[in-house]
Amino acid sequence: MNRRTVLSHIIIGATCMTATRLTAAVPGERDAAVTVSGVEIACRLTFPQRAARGAVLLLPGSLYSDVDGNYPSMNLRPHAYADLAQQLGERGFVVLRMAKIGPGIGSRTVDADAAQRHIDFLARVEVAQAGLDLLRRNAPSRPVIVAGHSEGAVVASLLAAGPDGKSIDGVVSLSGPALPLLSIIRAQVAAMSPPGVSPDMTVFDRTIAAVRAGEALPDEAKSNPQTAMLASMPEAGLAYLRSVDRVDPVAALAQVRTSVLILQGERDDSVPAAHAGMLLAGRRQLPTQLVTFPGLTHFYKVAPPGLLPMQSMGLETPSDPAVADAIADWASHLEQDIMPTGQ
Repeated sequence: MNRRTVLSHIIIGATCMTATRLTAAVPGERDAAVTVSGVEIACRLTFPQRAARGAVLLLPGSLYSDVDGNYPSMNLRPHAYADLAQQLGERGFVVLRMAKIGPGIGSRTVDADAAQRHIDFLARVEVAQAGLDLLRRNAPSRPVIVAGHSEGAVVASLLAAGPDGKSIDGVVSLSGPALPLLSIIRAQVAAMSPPGVSPDMTVFDRTIAAVRAGEALPDEAKSNPQTAMLASMPEAGLAYLRSVDRVDPVAALAQVRTSVLILQGERDDSVPAAHAGMLLAGRRQLPTQLVTFPGLTHFYKVAPPGLLPMQSMGLETPSDPAVADAIADWASHLEQDIMPTGQ
């Protein structure tokens, strides 16, 4: 996902929190909702046809996705969350997936003043907690797993390291980042330069320093193509960026004491595969497994050779079930750890 797309959607996300409702769920699924700080957020439960062997909370990444993992405002429909939920359901898990807050994806503002809380990234942890509570009410089975995709992986880490973390049996990082948000954007900007050309990042770095400090952006930020989008953002958007950037994903995952599974596609143009190795290194001696998937994209599609990043984001083919297989195999070890407790 390119820098301009990311930033433009952050701008809208900081200022608009109304949306239409979703259509009815397909057979074997049930629609639900949670209300957190003035916003009703659409959720969808997937149930297995046999006795459940566990429960999974699936947290969305950045930008505006509906419960299926589609992005209507961007005309992208990878349906990765629907695919993964259905695949995990076939493997015996109850899955709760959640929409994001934003236009056209099923969330609804019921208290505009209270909804301002969502401008802070940490409100996403509160939303995840509400989703976890809803999942538990509908699926008392264990193990209880929190799986976060992309930015949602950071949310999963913060939730599992929090007060309710002991009730979570495992965490899955699905293409999770290892760098703070503004550092990721810097790397993307630098990568846009032609091969062999060292970009001048002086204005960008000064602008990022100002964003992080909550200070006025330098005047030249408006005319510099590297920073023009940042300079056009309202203060609410910059405040949200700051709140995301304050979280070090490696440090957050290192605070999770339960078992962690890191999953990464090697054709991921949004979160490069090297991030998975950094997350693994940060775990040190904590129980962690890393599984990589050659040829899979950020949404776990098989990408033909030579496909451009935005083209790979637009793939609507089924997501590879190897991801669900990896989660199910790893969860079987969690089940063995739980069995001696008699729960």
